[in-house]
Amino acid sequence: MSENYQSLLPEIEKKFKHDYWQENNSDTNELLGLPYPYIVSGKSYRHALFYWDTFFINQALLHFKMIDEARHNVENLIYLFRKFNFIPTSNHKNIPNYIHPPLLPWMTRDIYRATGDKEWLRRVLPDAIKEFNIWTTKPYTSPTGLYRYSTKNIPINTEKNSKHVQQQSFICSQRFNNIEGVNPVDLNAILYRNAKLLFDLQIEINGYGDEILIQKSDHIKKIMDLCWEDKEKLYFDNDFENKKLIKIKTLSGFMPLFVEMIEKSRAKILLEQLKKFAGPGGLSFTDKDYSSKLPVLKYPLITAPCIYFIIKGMCDYEFMEDAADIGTNWLDMVFQIYQETGEMWEWYNIIEKSVKSQNGIPNTPVWGWTAGTYIALIDALGLK
Repeated sequence: MSENYQSLLPEIEKKFKHDYWQENNSDTNELLGLPYPYIVSGKSYRHALFYWDTFFINQALLHFKMIDEARHNVENLIYLFRKFNFIPTSNHKNIPNYIHPPLLPWMTRDIYRATGDKEWLRRVLPDAIKEFNIWTTKPYTSPTGLYRYSTKNIPINTEKNSKHVQQQSFICSQRFNNIEGVNPVDLNAILYRNAKLLFDLQIEINGYGDEILIQKSDHIKKIMDLCWEDKEKLYFDNDFENKKLIKIKTLSGFMPLFVEMIEKSRAKILLEQLKKFAGPGGLSFTDKDYSSKLPVLKYPLITAPCIYFIIKGMCDYEFMEDAADIGTNWLDMVFQIYQETGEMWEWYNIIEKSVKSQNGIPNTPVWGWTAGTYIALIDALGLK
């Protein structure tokens, strides 16, 4: 089947080189101008650059040796950060801010790995560090010592004043109502690894790193046990205002695998829990239908970022056989549906192996994060 997977790569490369290539140097009624060309996520994405999607798009661009395009994507995000002191969802003026865990340090590392360009790293690393420092100070701190989302001090719709700010997690599904009273597993896991990545990148250009970064990562790792439920053998978001864990089992509970935060013994325990999320098309975002508690993405649906983070984490812990089983199930489904529809999609139904939901949740073609994940899994699983 790996030959079939590979047969899609020329089409993805064409999309990113031509169909979804965008240049917009000047402000328009809808878009903020950006200094470099960029890759959009799909034809329905209003010609905009998206922060979250860019991480996954760059996985594909670097695979295709489109290094300048990947670097330009990152530099456009840094331009927005310097403009707003925060990276908004996109450069589209009328799209609400969906705030995700920050991935700028990961993208910076990926470009540096591909180029070895220390002068470029020296130029952009202060911005990645500044973004991290913003995320680890007020209003994102909490009484537990872990971090939270906050709607304060966030640029809304990049330039317009709007009340429509939405805080969501990496899987684009609201897992909790009171966003400022919860320590999300995924946010804290990402911040843990961001500190270590930034420290390592500092060593690359200075020969030493800021020990405060390591102190912050160690601090998060130590306190993350607040989110661990020993009976369930899983991490849960911590509702610190009500002093309880939010007992909704989601793939966010496995993010410590992706950031390599835990010992292999606990990683094996988490691996056993993944069976509850498995289906013919890979993994579902939740282990079951929690009904109205999850109004957006719910069982048996999955988005590509979920799959990427979990499979990559399994590979890093050398659970290769299980990673291959789950990963190829997802790849098979995506390939099969592409053959039927000619598209990659925002989310997939892993039970029916379709792009339909019994709840009528809208779906749309998305090449950005889905194509990027598709290629990243082929590479991670060695499906050459």
